[in-house]
Amino acid sequence: MSKWNYTGKNVSVEKAEESLKAVKSACFGCDTHSPDCSIAKAAGDIAAMTEEERL
Repeated sequence: MSKWNYTGKNVSVEKAEESLKAVKSACFGCDTHSPDCSIAKAAGDIAAMTEEERL
């Protein structure tokens, strides 16, 4: 189980991966990437959470 930083909720790896796919599917595919993009930030946070679990 991984913990979602913002609420402290424990999340299974499967649920985190499902959420990551959903967030990535919401991407607008902009030509340039901005570090201020909330979609990219959410995807990065979820990906980091799943990576921590695998270590």
